[in-house]
Amino acid sequence: MVNSNGEPEIPPLTEVPDLSAESSLKLNDIASVVSYELRTPLTSIRAALGLLLTGMLGTLPEKGQRMLEIALSNTERLMRLVDLLESDSDIGAEIDPEIDLRSCPEIGSNISTGIGNDFAILRQPENSESLLHKLAAANWQQRFYNELTALPTLTLFMRWLRQAIATAQPEQTLVILLVDIDRFNVINDSFGRELGDQLLRSVAQRLVLNLPLVQAIAHLREDEFSILLERVQTTGEAIAIAEKVQQVFATPFDLNGQDLFLTVSIGIATGTAHDQPDDLMHNAYSAMHQAKALGKARCELFDAELRVKATSRLRLETDLRMALARQEFQLYYQPIVFLATGRISGFEALIRWRHPQRGLVLPTKFIPLAEEMGLVSRISQWVLYQACSQLRQWQQQFPTKPPLTVSVNLSAQQFTKSDLPHQIQQILQQTEVDPGSLRIEITESAIMHSLETATAVLKQLKTLGVQLYVDDFGTGYSSLSYLHRLPIDKLKIDRSFITRIDSEAEQLEIVRAIVKLAWNLGMDVIAEGVETAPQLAQLKALRCEYVQGYFFSKPVDHAMAEMLLRQEFILHS
Repeated sequence: MVNSNGEPEIPPLTEVPDLSAESSLKLNDIASVVSYELRTPLTSIRAALGLLLTGMLGTLPEKGQRMLEIALSNTERLMRLVDLLESDSDIGAEIDPEIDLRSCPEIGSNISTGIGNDFAILRQPENSESLLHKLAAANWQQRFYNELTALPTLTLFMRWLRQAIATAQPEQTLVILLVDIDRFNVINDSFGRELGDQLLRSVAQRLVLNLPLVQAIAHLREDEFSILLERVQTTGEAIAIAEKVQQVFATPFDLNGQDLFLTVSIGIATGTAHDQPDDLMHNAYSAMHQAKALGKARCELFDAELRVKATSRLRLETDLRMALARQEFQLYYQPIVFLATGRISGFEALIRWRHPQRGLVLPTKFIPLAEEMGLVSRISQWVLYQACSQLRQWQQQFPTKPPLTVSVNLSAQQFTKSDLPHQIQQILQQTEVDPGSLRIEITESAIMHSLETATAVLKQLKTLGVQLYVDDFGTGYSSLSYLHRLPIDKLKIDRSFITRIDSEAEQLEIVRAIVKLAWNLGMDVIAEGVETAPQLAQLKALRCEYVQGYFFSKPVDHAMAEMLLRQEFILHS
């Protein structure tokens, strides 16, 4: 039978013959299996057609354009058949039961299915009932298909995973690959949300077009994609496919004429017909986080030990979210000594987390986690405010010429925030600290990661009167060409060079070269990690201006730091 438009009509489910007498499978089971097998390839086809049509819009001859539109329309008609098969399932239940989608033939082909809303709802004369149908279908699609990439969402992916487990043979192995784009938040901050969305569409396109043999590809969260594999014989084969995914990202992405290289961290979880879907996803996430912890741009296979680590990480994440509210963070201060006078010129503020069970947690343990969780901005603001407040108090208690200073480290992520100069200006005003007393420290690797953004932010900070330091100099990119372009005031030589300055001639010459370089550029030098008298003697011989390290004092709390200031104030008064 055909309808008035010449299209074959899809029979209602009630017209499907009852097979219960001939098979032990119930009708719903048959519909579920058929819909699952259809939806998997149709999703990839639909996404590929949508990407192709969007990318070639206006460049194809009229006939070619029409053929692509017809192919996309036919794919949509098949997808509507899948919708009908699933109409009694939990997905179908998401639509108002009073709305019969079969009575609205335009649903699907008229709803946005391409990338970036290139295919909008047709503007046709319509009554309230047809509009209700379309809105219902649009809401349904937005829930189960990502509006940006047209790939399935987590909800639909989990349904397919449950179906795959339910129909798997006892000896069959199922594999989930969880793909996370490394440092995507930095890309968004650097280039803006619009270009970030454009990049995600390109990522989806590459995955769909370069991995045609996988069972399902889904877009879970902003920078996370998942891949389901059903026909995998060994874990080695799963790892090989994960490596192929990484190869997909080997070619740079074109972002408005600028080449951008991406890396991904991939977690691999394997399961059988006896596993639970939520457990498999949890295992994949654990493996993915392990891949990130080991340096990113790699894939990791889940094992039992990862579950323990994942549980510990989850607990740490929860505690970290509560740490600010519970006032568990604490600042420690390490003196910076001016060698010409031997007096304390200021302090470097260093955050510590006084965890109720773990004790004192160093920033190397929780700052990377805070960056992943999007908490580093709030923590950095807290550090800046507390450090400036304490500095103002000390300046009033111990007036010196020049006044005491405080140095605060900023992470690479915090440094990409466009409102950072405004935040610092507000904190300086609130605490009544002179901008010249605040030193902002940033590593050279963070500067080189996004040199243009770094240049703009540093220049804005410099207009506030803030002093700017390059921290851990010599351990990052060590690209000397950027130094003369940036308003840097001081270089901090990394402790790894100072540790061996009195025993290795090569290290001594490196430090000598850094000191001379700084002088030629009009900068001062601070040597970190000074622990012995011979190290201090060498630095004095090199005429290094400032030093800090355990030889003078380890990082101490504010009470001990105040005691050091009081002793020095009495000594020189």
